[in-house]
Amino acid sequence: MKYCIAIDGGGSKTEIVLFDETGHILRRYVGQGGNPTDIGAEEARRRMHACMMEVFPAAPGEIAALYGGAAGVFPNGDVYSASLQQAFPVRAIRIEDDGCSLISGTLGHQDGCGMVCGTGSSLFVRIEGQPLRHIGGKGYLIDTGGSGFELGRDALCMAMRAVDGRCQGTILTELLADMLGEPVCDAVIPKVHRGGRPYIATLAAAVFAGRKAGDWACEEIFDRGASLMADLVWAAEPYFEGPFSVVMGGGIVANFPEYAQAIREKAPARARVLLQTAPPVYGAAVEAMWDAGIPVTEAVRTRFLKEYAQAAAL
Repeated sequence: MKYCIAIDGGGSKTEIVLFDETGHILRRYVGQGGNPTDIGAEEARRRMHACMMEVFPAAPGEIAALYGGAAGVFPNGDVYSASLQQAFPVRAIRIEDDGCSLISGTLGHQDGCGMVCGTGSSLFVRIEGQPLRHIGGKGYLIDTGGSGFELGRDALCMAMRAVDGRCQGTILTELLADMLGEPVCDAVIPKVHRGGRPYIATLAAAVFAGRKAGDWACEEIFDRGASLMADLVWAAEPYFEGPFSVVMGGGIVANFPEYAQAIREKAPARARVLLQTAPPVYGAAVEAMWDAGIPVTEAVRTRFLKEYAQAAAL
């Protein structure tokens, strides 16, 4: 029996699944996220190792392959594989940025694009035999347009402007006050900074609630964000000669389908833009099985996803 480990590492959480060649899940663990762009390579490695320690000991035998889709690999390089290989005896380890897991989870090991729209945002172009290409996602200080962080930050900015009298009133002042637990004013600034990028990303929900209420500021933030996400697809289009698939994943597009639809409408006509049909960690499992030489049959997929849903519901 062959055993594999699949990792979905994001800025907000790290999910690790140990499974066998039949798709049976032996152990699942969700721990701290760790994007090395935000917290540094050493802390990112420490968090990854801590998560692995919750899963690796449950393996009944040798791990044939470990595949990880991890945020922040492109700007920082693979900061994980060497230390993981030292600490955990695994036959094959491969860590890539998290966009590939999106593609594989929905399309299998095929060409296409993976668009991440969660705390951060970026797009990955995978074409067999060519280097993986990365568009956007240059870090929140430079470029994560349309992401949860930017939507939340823009909401805060607009609410602060309204409180200062620098723009007309917006429902964001009320919505954010409810989410923050106190009025939008200078006093909330230390709390926001302590929470950091993941906390600010949670405030994106105010944009979608306000837009449904017809708020002008929320509509403006929503439209700008969707346009920035669609720009990623326009930049990817020249790499394909005909129609191509773009798999969208991440908490923002998963929880707010109206945002996913707006991105779809603004994208090129040749792009088949669709939401992921499986969790990113399943895409990582597909890649781990590819490396281990395990056929990804429909029976394997069905069993993995069924047991994953049961484990996630606990």
